Amino acid sequence: MEIFKGLPSKKREYMNILFRNCTEEVKYYMSVVEIEADQTFIKAGEECKYIYIVLSGKVTGIEWPMNEKSYYFKDFGPGDFFGEIECFAGMDNYRIDILSSTKCRLLAIPCVYYMEWMHMDVDALYMRTQENMKRLVMQTAEARRYLFMEGKDRLMVHLVRKYEQKQPLPEKLELKQTRTRISEEVGISMKTLNRNIKKLEEVNLIQLNKGKIVITKSQYMIMKKELEYYVNGENVF
Repeated sequence: MEIFKGLPSKKREYMNILFRNCTEEVKYYMSVVEIEADQTFIKAGEECKYIYIVLSGKVTGIEWPMNEKSYYFKDFGPGDFFGEIECFAGMDNYRIDILSSTKCRLLAIPCVYYMEWMHMDVDALYMRTQENMKRLVMQTAEARRYLFMEGKDRLMVHLVRKYEQKQPLPEKLELKQTRTRISEEVGISMKTLNRNIKKLEEVNLIQLNKGKIVITKSQYMIMKKELEYYVNGENVF
């Protein structure tokens, strides 16, 4: 389908196979929407009306646990679906917030027509069930690993994510976020955040400019490498 031409080749091929037998209702009612950065287009608790597919840009998932403290848990990009798992589970409301990290183009499909299609197309249903199970398994493992990370490692995860949201990757990035916002997104106290900012500055993984965090491309590459060691069980810190 022409609408998927901007996706990476493997994802474009996947979408073309998935949508080859989609219903006329899906084709008629689906629409492309464009949203600016830092816009919440799915809010936890609201009624599931649309399933969204990212065509371009990056978005971030935000959990709201029992203590109402937000948890920015993962970035997603072109080819990722949102609102679908809730529909498959028979849930009436969205479970998490989804925020645009960059300017995005999204394909919006009304849930009612999407689910009618899934009931009729066994091949499409199998493809989406397989992808959703894979995604849930990976997210559970990632969330468990994140919970056991020390504050410094959590902060590095955040800084790497923010750096990678800028495409193409810049030679240097200055975070515009306040420290209050960073502590909320990382899920650590302000005291812990300030202590770990100082640690990263001491080992030359970040610089500070009037209190703002500055990251160079070489520093980003080192942090990304360190996090790969952590994930593989070889934490060198």
